[in-house]
This record gives sequence, C-alpha cells and structure tokens, in this order.
Amino acid sequence: MRAVRQQEERLPAKAAVHQARVTARKLRASLRILRVRELDPAVKELQDALGRVRDLQLQVAWLRERDAALFQAHKRKLRTAERALDRALQQWNSRTVPALLQASEDARRPPPRKLSKILRKRLERLEERLEAARKRPTTKALHRARISVKQIRYLLQVAKDALPKKALRLEADLKSLQASLGELHDADVRMALIKDRPELLRAEREARQRLAKVVDAQLARWHGQKVAERAQKLL
Repeated sequence: MRAVRQQEERLPAKAAVHQARVTARKLRASLRILRVRELDPAVKELQDALGRVRDLQLQVAWLRERDAALFQAHKRKLRTAERALDRALQQWNSRTVPALLQASEDARRPPPRKLSKILRKRLERLEERLEAARKRPTTKALHRARISVKQIRYLLQVAKDALPKKALRLEADLKSLQASLGELHDADVRMALIKDRPELLRAEREARQRLAKVVDAQLARWHGQKVAERAQKLL
C-alpha cells in the first residue's frame, strides 16, 4: 500500500502509472497468499483504472507520428481515462486502504507447504494455457497465457523469502516470456486500432509475424523442456 501511495503524487505520469499498476498486481498476489481474497475486487478496480490509462498512453505515443486523426481521438480517450483514474484513487483512499489495514491485523503468512500448494496449482494452470496457446495461438489463448505468466511471476516475487531458491530461477523464464507475450499483445491492439489504415496495417502485420515467431519458439521450449512441470517438482 505504501508503494502505491508513493506513486500517487506523480500520477498520471507514464512511469508512475506503470509502477503503480505493477504494485497493484503484487498487492493482489499478496492477498491471494494471505487468503484475503474478499478485498481482491477492490484492488483490481484500481489496477484496471491504471491499466486503461497505461494502454491509452502507449497508443497515443505510437499514433503520434502515424495518424493525426486517431492520435487526437485517443488523446480525448486518455483524458477520460485519467478522470476515471482520479475517481478510482478517491475510492482507493477512502474505502480500500482502510479495509486493507483492517484485514492486515488478522492476516497470517501461510506455512511453506501451503504456499507451495498455491503455486503448484497456478503452475498447472499456466502449463495448460501455454499448451493451448502453442497448439492454437489465437489472440485469446495467448492473452490467457500472458495473464497466467504475470500471476505466477508476482506470486514468486512477493513470496520469495519462503520458497526454495531453485524454484525462484523460474522468474527469469517468466520475465522473458511475459515480455514477448506483451509485445505480441500490443501488436494485436495496434492492428485493431488501424484496421482501416491499409498502409499502417501492412507494416504492423509484418512486425507481428516476427514477434509471433519469437513467442512460438519460447512456447516450444517451455513444452520441450517441461519448464512448468519441473518448477512444480521443485515446490
């Protein structure tokens, strides 16, 4: 909560939005570990508001030198999203923070065995989603895989002191896969933005094809080397 608060004064600066969004994800991972899931929706509201601003910031920056009309339209959307973020922050400070502080008084860190069980279940789901994306790399399947990658990565980060050191080596693999899946997702979003702009769309489609090859190679490695399965055994 302190980490989110540290970014508030700098919002809606790009770096602050990004950092606050990452911190909200880590807080949600902490709630999952501490079994305070009833507060997860409230934290997710702030995360989603930050995410909408962040996504539009990236789109505005990308459109700036490419399409004046779309650039102006998305600047207006960004201003609307920033106002929505202000409202989300007001609710965060007036309702969510007090509720989190109250819950923290009774929260207890689970024993290592229980924590490992939580992570093994997440890894099983990740393995299923990665395999689905490898066999049929649709936009939806890839997006679901990306969500699982992020969830496990943040769980590892917030619980690292209670986990076997060998299991933490997975974090580097997750970071690389998350980056590639994220770039591919961004390309899909951009292609949807410029679907009526043939010249821009052609170049972006070629860029997406290159990114897809990188992701395909990573998914093949995770499958061939049984990365997720080996991580489960370490836990």
